Amino acid sequence: MRIYFTANPQAELKLQARFVKIVDSLNAAGVLVMSNLAQSNLTGFSASDMERMSQAGEILLEKMDGIIIEGTKPMAESGYLIALALAHRKPILYLIEKGKIVDKNLVYLQQQKNSAEFLRLISYTDGNLEKSVSEFIHQTEQGVGSEVPSIKFTLRITPRIERYLQWRTNNTKLSKADFLRAMIEKLIDEDEGFKKFLADRRQGDE
Repeated sequence: MRIYFTANPQAELKLQARFVKIVDSLNAAGVLVMSNLAQSNLTGFSASDMERMSQAGEILLEKMDGIIIEGTKPMAESGYLIALALAHRKPILYLIEKGKIVDKNLVYLQQQKNSAEFLRLISYTDGNLEKSVSEFIHQTEQGVGSEVPSIKFTLRITPRIERYLQWRTNNTKLSKADFLRAMIEKLIDEDEGFKKFLADRRQGDE
């Protein structure tokens, strides 16, 4: 899963610490995190990469499964990112420190049927921040699982494996890629270690 996390890099140290907490939570869940922030635990971008993606925001968001915005210290580009994400039907988690005033335009969007399906506004505290992020990951993952696969993955196989896949999918409606995806989904469903990992994370968030 790929999540784009954006926050104000000029925010005070207290908020910066929360940004790290959010990213650490995403990384611990196995999420690939891309961001406008410069941190060692994020997927690295050069200045030219960020400039190019800034100029072609649609291309970046098309590759993301969801977007998280920490909006306690607002950024001018947040509205644009939200509109873009809604246009691409991408789930959005908008986090704001409890007690801060939420922009009335965001409140309006969450009251609208079409946008409410994708936009979640959460007034958080230090106590429920990780839980809010974890719930968003779970909900986004459920949505991703019901969509057409969007992440390209290159796998080199041996002639023996290729021959098996050809034989196994012959006279079926499955492509080799579909067959492999189904097998991986089955492995996920039967992997007790992964189930325990998910259960432990849910317990830790409670």
